[in-house]
Amino acid sequence: MNIYLLCKRYYTNKDLINDRFGRLYHLPMQLAQQGNKVLVDAFDYRNRISTSIQDNGVLFRTIPATSTKIPGFLWHAYRNIYKANPDILIASGDIYIGYVGLNIARRLGIRFVFDVYDYYPVFRINRFPGLTSLFNHTVKNADLVMCASKPLLQAVLAGLNENALLIENGVDRTAFTTGDSVQARQTLKLPADIPLVGYFGSIIPTRGPLLIEACRKIREKTPTLRLVLAGRLTDICINESWIDYFGELPQSSIPTLIQACDVVCLPYADDTFNCMSGACKIAEYLACGKPVVATNVSNHAQIFKDAPSSLCDPTVEDMARAIESQLKHPEIAPYPNDLDWQSIGRKLHKELTKLVR
Repeated sequence: MNIYLLCKRYYTNKDLINDRFGRLYHLPMQLAQQGNKVLVDAFDYRNRISTSIQDNGVLFRTIPATSTKIPGFLWHAYRNIYKANPDILIASGDIYIGYVGLNIARRLGIRFVFDVYDYYPVFRINRFPGLTSLFNHTVKNADLVMCASKPLLQAVLAGLNENALLIENGVDRTAFTTGDSVQARQTLKLPADIPLVGYFGSIIPTRGPLLIEACRKIREKTPTLRLVLAGRLTDICINESWIDYFGELPQSSIPTLIQACDVVCLPYADDTFNCMSGACKIAEYLACGKPVVATNVSNHAQIFKDAPSSLCDPTVEDMARAIESQLKHPEIAPYPNDLDWQSIGRKLHKELTKLVR
C-alpha cells in the first residue's frame, strides 16, 4: 500500500522530527516495516524553513505553517498528497487537520483514516463555536477512525462511526527496560537510600497538583521522601526543596528517570480530557517494571486489574494512601505484550489492508 500521513510536527510537547516520539513517528515506521510505502508531512507552526529526514524507508517532511506561510500551506499539503498518489490518507493531531485530510481524500477519491489520539474538542485551540460539530462531521465521514483509548473508542462508536479501531499508544521496548535503579540514581545524581516518587509528563493544573500534595502529606510521616518530576511546567508552583525538577527532557532521558524511582504515578484529575486519554507513559512505566499509582480515570481500572493497589481515587488523601502502600508492599502490573509498537503496527497494517480491498 501507498500510505500518506498528514499531522503536526509538535504534539504532546514533543518534536516529531528531533524526538522521534510517539505514534506519529512509530506507526509510520511500523507500517513501512510491513512493506508499505509511507510518507509523512507535518505542519510546523514554529519554523519558516521546511526540513526532512529519511528514516528506515520513511520520509518525514515539514510544511511551514507560520503566520507568513498560512496562505499557502494548505495548497502545499494538497499538492504533496496529489503527487504522492496514496491509497490511504491518514490525518492526525487536531480537528482541522482531520477536516482538511477528509476533504483532500474525497477530492482525490482515496480512503480516509482519522487518527484520534486525544479528545480534540477539549484542546484549548479548539474551544470555539462549531469546532465540536466539525470534529463530529470528520469522524462520521471517515472510512476508519483510530482511537488511542477505549473511552475514546466507545465515544466514537456511540452514534458517530461504527468503523473504529483501538490503536493504543505503545512503547519502544529497546529503550524502556527494567534497568538498574542504583545506576540510574547515580546518573541523575539522586540519593541512593531514600524513597523516590516520580511523574514524567505535562505538569498542569489537572496533571500534577494531586501528586505534589499527596507527597507533601506522606512527608509528614516519611520526611526523606522526594518527588522527581520532568516535563513542561504550566501554571504550577514547584518551589519545594524536596522536589527534583529536571525540566523538559528528550525522550531518550525518560527511561533513566523511571528506573530511578520506587513508584511512578499518573496523577490525573477527573475531567473530560483525562477521562478520554490513553497516556503514552502507561506503557513506558509498565515496560520498566515499576509499581504504578494511577487515578481511577479513563480505562485505568482495566489496565491495572491485576495490580489493584495501583489505583486510587483522584483525591490527595487516596493518592497518598496508594503511594504509601506501593512503597511498603509493591504490586507491579504485568506488561501486556500487545503494547509494543511492532504488535500495534501489525494490527494497523491488517486493518488498512482490509480497507483498501
